[in-house]
Amino acid sequence: MEKAGLIQHERPATVEGIREIIGPFEDDVVIRILRIHPTLSEVKKAFTWLRSDEYLQRHLEHELRGRAALVFDVLEQEYPDLDGSQM
Repeated sequence: MEKAGLIQHERPATVEGIREIIGPFEDDVVIRILRIHPTLSEVKKAFTWLRSDEYLQRHLEHELRGRAALVFDVLEQEYPDLDGSQM
């Protein structure tokens, strides 16, 4: 069962998969993410880091690589106030 979940996350992300992970973003954000051709795992890593305490409260730089880092950059542009400075 764990293997099936791993395989699913390694497949290319779809509109539905991206929305399931990041929630109700504007269509243009989802399209920008799709243009990166990430896997679901890469989208999840980027979104998890964006919402993490390390990012929100301690302002640590992410250690994401490749497409996950590119997805993070897209999401960060949409959530500029999540850097903790407005909290």
